[in-house]
Amino acid sequence: MSDIRYLVVKEKNKKTVSYFEYDKLDGYGMIPKNKNIKLRDAINVNKMVIINPSFIEKLINKKINSKIKKLIDLISTIYENDDDDPAGSLMQALNEVEKFKREMINKYLNYMSKEQVDLLEKKINILETEVMNHAYKLNEQQFSKYENSMEYEDYEPKRSR
Repeated sequence: MSDIRYLVVKEKNKKTVSYFEYDKLDGYGMIPKNKNIKLRDAINVNKMVIINPSFIEKLINKKINSKIKKLIDLISTIYENDDDDPAGSLMQALNEVEKFKREMINKYLNYMSKEQVDLLEKKINILETEVMNHAYKLNEQQFSKYENSMEYEDYEPKRSR
């Protein structure tokens, strides 16, 4: 997937040149991750501004869905690895969910519709509740193990002089 490259070709039939002041246009700005690609007879792109709202919506949905998949994978690995440090890993999962939530609000809120924001909030709430439910379940299991391991003996104080 990382070998996919895009090439922008100028139309040869068109004789006019269009200039845009992309700083003044309201669009979603993208900067390429790999800036060291040098292709022969190609244009190097430093920044790209997407203006088409439907394309912005699709691009943002794709990014959000990939990040949600990564979060779900992280949470599933935490569920599978309860042995080492369940409390620390659950706190890490909650921190990652909260970080994702803040990142989505800060980056993409201006480009998302109300329905998309509501759907994203529902997904994030589901992830948070799942992690919290798992934390409560582990806490109850540890508490029950602690209660079962305690032996209730009659305590008799010793008298000393």
